[in-house]
This record gives sequence, C-alpha cells and structure tokens, in this order.
Amino acid sequence: MRIAIAGAGVAGSYIHRQLQQAGRHDVAIFDVRHRIACGIHPCGYGVDHNLDPLLRRVGLDPRTYAVHRPPQVLLEGIPARTTVYMIDKPRLLRDLLEGATIQYTPLEPREYDLVVDATGEKRAYASPLPDDLKARVAQWRVQVDNASPTLFAPTRRFPGYAWLMPLNEAGTEVHVGAGCMVGSAVSGRDLIQHVLDPFAVQKTICACGARIRLSGPDFSRVVDGNIWAVGEAAGLVGPTSGAGIVYALQSGLTLTDHLENPAGYVATLRRQFGHLTHEARALRKVLAGKVPNIFELYQVRQGWAKIGIYVSLWDSPRLLGAMRRAYGL
Repeated sequence: MRIAIAGAGVAGSYIHRQLQQAGRHDVAIFDVRHRIACGIHPCGYGVDHNLDPLLRRVGLDPRTYAVHRPPQVLLEGIPARTTVYMIDKPRLLRDLLEGATIQYTPLEPREYDLVVDATGEKRAYASPLPDDLKARVAQWRVQVDNASPTLFAPTRRFPGYAWLMPLNEAGTEVHVGAGCMVGSAVSGRDLIQHVLDPFAVQKTICACGARIRLSGPDFSRVVDGNIWAVGEAAGLVGPTSGAGIVYALQSGLTLTDHLENPAGYVATLRRQFGHLTHEARALRKVLAGKVPNIFELYQVRQGWAKIGIYVSLWDSPRLLGAMRRAYGL
C-alpha cells in the first residue's frame, strides 16, 4: 500500500511515527517550508491529560514536553478546574519526525493508494467543505513583568475569545492571542489588549497570524476516494475552544487503526467527535448575534470538559452573562 502524508504538523508527524514503528518505512511525508521564527504554523501550545497516553503509545514521555502546568484556568475571571498544560510543541514535532525525510515538493495524489490530508485549515487535498467556517487568529510570544495566569476571555465588541498561556514555570513568557470573526481592518493588538492590560510587555519574541477551522466535522467528506482527512483538515477542532492538538493525535491513531477500512475510520471518528457538531451549532448562534439556550450552553460546557476545562454548573450562568456583556448582546 503506497501511503503519502500531506503535512508534517502534529497529525501528520504522529501518523508517520506510528507507521514507521509498525514497519512501514516507505511512507512519504510532504510539507511546505514555514517562514516564521518557531517553524510551526499555526502556533499553539495547550493540551490536556489525554495527550499523555497518546505519546506513550509511540514511545515518548509526555513529561519531557511540559513547560507549564497551571493549577486552574480563568474564564472571564471565573476559576475552573483543569488538566490543561502547555508543551514545547516544536520539540515534540522534532521528536515525532526523528529520522523522517520530509519532501518539500508537490504531492501527486494519483501516485498513492492513500493520501492523508493533514494540512490543517487549508484542507489542500480533501474536497472543499460547503459550509466551512474559519476564524482569524492573531498570536504572539511575549515576556511580561509579572507571573501570568492561564486565562480565556471573550473578545470585546466582536464575537471571539482571547487567551494568555504561560510557557515557563515563572509565568513570565506567555503565548497571547485571539481568535475572532473579523477581518484585518481590526488590529490584532486591539483584540488582545484587555487580557494584556495588567502586564507590562518587556519583549516580543515572535508573532504570526493564521486561520482556524471552527465549523466542526462533516463526516460525509472525511474520506474522498484515496484521500482521507485527519485533524483540523477533517474539522476536528473544538469550535468554542480552538483546541486541536490532542484531537489531531486521536484522529491520527484512529486512522492508523483503520488502514484499508475507510468506513470503519469514518464511523469511529463519528463516535469520537460527534459532539463537535453540537458545539459548532452553538458557536454559529453566537456569531449570528444570539445567546445560546440552556441545551447549547450545556454542549459548550461538555466540549470544554473534553479538553480538560471543567466549569461548574453553578458558574455556567455567570459565564453566559460575561459573554453577553463582552459581545454587547
């Protein structure tokens, strides 16, 4: 079986390592050269406890990559229990790709029996999604004067959310960014200013922009002939959280467990990630300027729980009120 992997991000590199360990040493992996400081695109560092068994399965120790483990997260000032932690993503990618030869040339799908589309939001080889939804993401790595908490907060005036994620134990190197459904006419700095206000930025290490798919999965288009989508290319990103690293690895494991069984692959993804379709509906309602109902808020809360953020039932109405005030609804 001739296999090609398009994309050497977390999904593509994880699948490649699994196939290598299974004795498939003729798997081709393709990527494009990223011209940004960290070498990863898009940048993202937050994972949860579900990462640990996935890395151990391919012989990696998750403790090697942990750079900060917060005791809690703040959601618009509301504390929540969490298993979220931040990782050294560039190092993880290097280790997953150890010994791999990445080809930076065009991929011809007809030359392979299976092409894994792991190209993220670009979805470069799988068929287009008819009701696709993407958000603009602006992000920075900065050094600040005081220890930062891990927090998420709605953006102001425009539906979206901003975040602060410490990348060292002192909490003074921070990944800060925002995802929002606005164009470039709005400054990225304006989108994050409310979460950076308590801090003095000492140094900007790097910055980049990207887009992120928030439409959830369309299971009828995960497999298209010999092209199988995985990770974000398959829509497997938390619509209200933007979480995608663990989902990418989980779907990569499902793919390798179902080689030569496309129906089994899709059916298993549907069982694993069907909740994302409900979460996406709630997000679309917010973007339409409406307030989620109790059922939709429950789906959002469940989506957060699946990525390691646990909001109590008592705090859910407070969080909904904070969202309404932030968005002016």
